[in-house]
Amino acid sequence: MLALLLMPVPADSVIGSESKYAQDIQKLSNSDAKVRSEAVWSLGRSGDPSAVDKLIPVLNDSDKDVREWAVLALVKLGGPAVNTLISVLSSENDSVRWQAAAALGLINDSAAVEPLIRALFSQGNETRYWAAISLGQIKDKQAREALIHVLGNGNQSVREASGWALQSIEGTTAVDSLIKVLKDSDSLRRMGAAEALAKTGDIRVVEALIQALKDENGGVRAAAAGALGQINDSRVVKALIQTLADDDSAVRSRVVNALAEIGRPASDALILALENDDILIKQGAAEALGDIRETRAIEPLISAFQSKELRQVAANALAKINRSSAVEPVIKILKDENETDDMRADAAWALGEMGDPRANEALLQALASGRDNNVTMNAARALKKIRLSGVI
Repeated sequence: MLALLLMPVPADSVIGSESKYAQDIQKLSNSDAKVRSEAVWSLGRSGDPSAVDKLIPVLNDSDKDVREWAVLALVKLGGPAVNTLISVLSSENDSVRWQAAAALGLINDSAAVEPLIRALFSQGNETRYWAAISLGQIKDKQAREALIHVLGNGNQSVREASGWALQSIEGTTAVDSLIKVLKDSDSLRRMGAAEALAKTGDIRVVEALIQALKDENGGVRAAAAGALGQINDSRVVKALIQTLADDDSAVRSRVVNALAEIGRPASDALILALENDDILIKQGAAEALGDIRETRAIEPLISAFQSKELRQVAANALAKINRSSAVEPVIKILKDENETDDMRADAAWALGEMGDPRANEALLQALASGRDNNVTMNAARALKKIRLSGVI
């Protein structure tokens, strides 16, 4: 909605006459959305307080752009619209409620603070979201406790808006408040605090988030991992790699994403992690190296390919990093009659993932040998995949 502030204002003629005002009101029922938008904005620019009551029903217009122009028109009218917008916060229509909440934030009148605080606890997530955003725009400290409470909302967008608003109101002291919330009894609130801390840019949050990686709740651990992925600090990589051993697959996935987000600074530690005793750490490290496209990891990943537990994730990583450099060693594995059939079957599969036509000859040979059904089947699938990729 706020993007409309950057759009060209609809053209209108001289504003202010009674006839023009009456014409604009009449145009609000026009079938053309553009005409309605022009009339809405004209009423907003009129400066006439009586236009407020005409614009409120437009918040429920069938056209999205018309509704958004109505919000901006009400913002343009400013103070005279505040009380009516506050009353609309209790509307049964969630779409009308959240647009009223958004308008109140843009008007930035402290009279709206308490009604917006109440709106934080309404039934509609859109209304909660915009109530939080608007409280962050108004920056009244009496909203602080309510925003902390709403960090425990079940909707991530609402939690993120509440975290942003808290930081907008408290400034640098918001970090201390959010770190404290990481010890809250409510796991959703702890999760919301972790999500919010990612966006503070404050180095003090690192240790607190590393501790949150050990939280009893998987959602909090995942949120802490995601937050650490956005922080450039040497302590982060080691803590995240250790968390690759988490027993929650969702947490492990978030950690891999976080390490990939950190990128090359994490590569050396991830390559070392391929030698870790914990299979989950090795698998996560291989996946993250693939996401980073770290070419220095090709040789270690080829070695990892020897392990059945690592073979698939190593092959995926190699395909992502550099098909050209990785394909020859995998062809060699496929052609080696001394390798196990399982290894050769997985090599055939991996070559299909890499999609390099240089593998065609080896795949055709494997297909013709018929020594093992799995090797034959994977070779056939790989050839088909390479052909469908359009490279031959």
